[in-house]
Amino acid sequence: MKIRHYLTVTLGGLISCLLLVTFLLALWPVTIRVDHDWLKPLALLMASALYLGGVGLLFRYLHRIKPRTGKWLSGGLWLAFLVIQLWVATTWVAAPRADLYFVHQQALNLLNGHLDWSSYFYVYPNNVTFTLLLSGIMRVGHLLTGSYSGVWLNMVQFAWLDVGLLAIWQQLRRHNPARANLFLVLIMTTVPLYAYALNTYSDTYVLPLGLLALVAFRHLQRAQSWEQITWRSILLSCLLVAAYLLKANFIVLVIAVLVAIWLRPNQSPHQSFTRCLLTLVLLATLVVGGGLTTKWQKANGYTVDANQSLPATSWVAMSWNPHSYGQYKRADVNAIRQQPTKAAKQKLASQTLTTRLHDLGWQGILQHLFRKARLFLSSGTFDSFQINPAFDRAPNWYRQHRATSDWFLANWCQISYLALILVNLGWGVQQIRRYHLTSAYLLGGLFFMGLICFHVIFWETEERYALPVLFLLIAGTAAGYRQPLNILRYSQRSRWLPLGMALAFTTLLGFAAWQNTNLMVRSNSDPVSVISQNEGQYFQNHQLTLKSNRSLTQPFTASLPFDQITVNNGERLTGRLTLKNALGKTVWQSHGRQLRLNQALPLQPAGRYRLTVTNRSPKDITLTTAPATYRLLLEPLSAHPDQYLRFAVTQQSVAPVLSNGKFWLLFGAMWLSGLLVIDRFYWYRRRI
Repeated sequence: MKIRHYLTVTLGGLISCLLLVTFLLALWPVTIRVDHDWLKPLALLMASALYLGGVGLLFRYLHRIKPRTGKWLSGGLWLAFLVIQLWVATTWVAAPRADLYFVHQQALNLLNGHLDWSSYFYVYPNNVTFTLLLSGIMRVGHLLTGSYSGVWLNMVQFAWLDVGLLAIWQQLRRHNPARANLFLVLIMTTVPLYAYALNTYSDTYVLPLGLLALVAFRHLQRAQSWEQITWRSILLSCLLVAAYLLKANFIVLVIAVLVAIWLRPNQSPHQSFTRCLLTLVLLATLVVGGGLTTKWQKANGYTVDANQSLPATSWVAMSWNPHSYGQYKRADVNAIRQQPTKAAKQKLASQTLTTRLHDLGWQGILQHLFRKARLFLSSGTFDSFQINPAFDRAPNWYRQHRATSDWFLANWCQISYLALILVNLGWGVQQIRRYHLTSAYLLGGLFFMGLICFHVIFWETEERYALPVLFLLIAGTAAGYRQPLNILRYSQRSRWLPLGMALAFTTLLGFAAWQNTNLMVRSNSDPVSVISQNEGQYFQNHQLTLKSNRSLTQPFTASLPFDQITVNNGERLTGRLTLKNALGKTVWQSHGRQLRLNQALPLQPAGRYRLTVTNRSPKDITLTTAPATYRLLLEPLSAHPDQYLRFAVTQQSVAPVLSNGKFWLLFGAMWLSGLLVIDRFYWYRRRI
């Protein structure tokens, strides 16, 4: 028993150390992604302190209201949360791109009875199970709504996420209704939740399974009779295996549960019975679940082709590419794909990994691990602004002001991320000082450590793989928030203390504002996206041949004014581009025979257009297109149904990251919020 206790406390210390490292990394987020215009570390730190002050005041209020009022408040918060979700689900519809394009198209093929699978799934078999699941969801949607609309998928995804959130909320409410309401407020203001609810991919569907597994683990620990132990072990095992089959990196949650159940005591009269039974049931469920999934795949026409699949070593080798942060590298994938057999692929992957580790050396390995850790842990956006690069439906105000909106939302994510880490770090330190760790903190921490080991040391690294960490931090903040020592109670001895703190805060904030003045000077030259049909590049290069003196026409509808058109990544063409409006009038035409397919043109108003590419070369040329039986755009290529040209329509907008007015509004709001927090903590001296 003592060994288990010492191991538990040691793991708690390690979890706290990792949280501290994560906090330090989050002060300097990576700058290789789109949302790279971060506030300086001092501004982020001060804003996160304000966030914590707001959480503290909110917790005081929630803790002091009457139980009856708390019930009404809970109902009101859930109603507001559902209304916000309904608005987001019906207003934004993300366009399936990259992996989602193949998954979405294959699901539709299955619905139409076509059991032939794209070569994509033989290279990436990890998405087969999710594709089958998505096909079933779309079938139900077609029966209920008569269509496969993105709104239906959005509603399903929000509802499924709510199941996991409701389970955590109920668990918190059993112990403290104020903490449950605090959890709901934090979730309601979590931007990645909404971004991923619009993203039809396995990340969205696996997350509630993980949250439900955490709750099921807690119920198993409280089980006393053998019937309770058996059924709860089966339920927990099914949730864990389902999560693993949808997303392989959730194997670390399986391992975390096994470690936690053997380390932490439970309420069973014979604790070893619970531990042994769960272990056996979980192993049996893994075997049975894997077998049933394989049969399900075969019944739908899919069988694994070992000569096409990427070996696990190739992913490890790719993650150790010294020229990246451990991200997906298409060049590495193509090099492995070109090998004809499984053995040849495995040999090249092993050689690549060995060579890279040797070339890096110990110093290079440590530096590369640091870079991967930064990418994985430093961003509180969790890739929210890249997973949905294009929308089939979105408000025009968002399209026009997306750069500014995403900047504010990204920095809000970072501020809240820092605050959540601090609360969980404080909770962990408190538990270590008491020499006792709660099972929930230990299990969540083990999962956190497992994800870090899996993606930082071994596998490919992307911010979205750390998404479960965000929800663990939110649950941990709601469960473990404690009011800090209120130093302002000493104001009875020194009434000048609040004024001194206000002056110190004003001075620091003024310095932080001075550090960030470049936001009003540096240009944000990212264009406003009007049309983005960028399929036809990732994994495949489907092309249409355009013969000499022939034309190809792509109709499109622009929701905003535009002044830039890019076709085929701006490659050269001997020919002409012609743009006609809805009346058939030519509003713009390129000049010269030799041109780049990246053309600036006079600003055109929003409306319906037809873009024509004409080949004036004596030779045939090829244009990249994407085949799809669903609408990548409102209309396909003329005379080529189910084909869409790969092109982009943009509006050039060269402006500072923040205008003077928005900049001073931001820091003015921070200043007033800080004074309010200091004032309220001064008057509400009562400690909870």
